[in-house]
Amino acid sequence: MKEPLFRDPRFDALRNALYHTERRNFLDRINRGLNFLVIVFGAGVVGKATERFSMSGLWLELGVVVLATGQLVFDFGARARDHEFLQRRYYELLSEVELDLSPDEEATKRWSARLLTISGEEPMTMRALDAVAYNKALDAISDDAEMQKRYRQHIGWRYYLRNYFAFHGHNFHSR
Repeated sequence: MKEPLFRDPRFDALRNALYHTERRNFLDRINRGLNFLVIVFGAGVVGKATERFSMSGLWLELGVVVLATGQLVFDFGARARDHEFLQRRYYELLSEVELDLSPDEEATKRWSARLLTISGEEPMTMRALDAVAYNKALDAISDDAEMQKRYRQHIGWRYYLRNYFAFHGHNFHSR
């Protein structure tokens, strides 16, 4: 008999929901920050301030062009909405799993299939961020310190770069 790809649908739905929550929040912060900078740097008052402090207006203009181009090309707001949609789908699935009173093999296969269906819509996974979400889900489902210690994934310095690089070649093993 084949084992389902996802062994604990409850844990995996929670982990994926936490992953997409963090990714959405990160992309929303970038989106808001870039919008703020484009508006502030594009305002005429900043141009007057550069004259007052003997700064070259060329750098300000170049900065506005680079920031606005990056905002349009990478469309962080739309990417954040994608993660918000996936986050909602995983939380909806998690609530359905919680309502299911028959955690038999058939139910596990059914939830595994639903998880695979949703994961097929996901963009490239940021592996260090996924390890962070894994650890958060582990903390959420268990108070057992020994189990948390045994299964916690070691992220190290990659934690700070979790939203910037995918780290596809790295395995985040438990210690």
